[in-house]
Amino acid sequence: MDNPLFTIDPGLFIWSIIIFLLVLLILKRYAWTPLLDFIDEREKEISDSLAMAESAKADLEKIKDESEKILDEAKKQGKVIVGDSKQKAEQSANNILNKAQEKSNEFLVDAKSKIDLEKKRAIKEIKEEVVELSLDLASQVLQRNVKDDDNNKFIQSSLKAVKTDEAKS
Repeated sequence: MDNPLFTIDPGLFIWSIIIFLLVLLILKRYAWTPLLDFIDEREKEISDSLAMAESAKADLEKIKDESEKILDEAKKQGKVIVGDSKQKAEQSANNILNKAQEKSNEFLVDAKSKIDLEKKRAIKEIKEEVVELSLDLASQVLQRNVKDDDNNKFIQSSLKAVKTDEAKS
């Protein structure tokens, strides 16, 4: 049974093992070690990136919380400012209305006093005119009928009556 396919040549066998081991060493030194180093570096980069992402996410959450606090504070301050502005506007409007009411009352009092003054002056002028007309009329009537003494008495009594009417008004 010497089949040439199944015969083992010890020299060939040893050289095959030596070459196999050399190829294994070369592969380990130049192919697998850099590959493993690359994989380690890549794993480290990925883990660093994940850590940075987690840190960034935490920072974002912190910033989000801070911005919400700032926004809430700004809203509160805005409400306070609006409330103060409304109050000041109402006070200002009330002051303006009060001043306008006071001015209006002053104008009214002034107008009434001027009207009363003008009314009294007009009444006085009318009375003087009536007295003059009455005297003219009376003198014309009396020139025909009455003597001078009677005329003077009538004039004096008329003047007294007019003065009493003036004193009443």
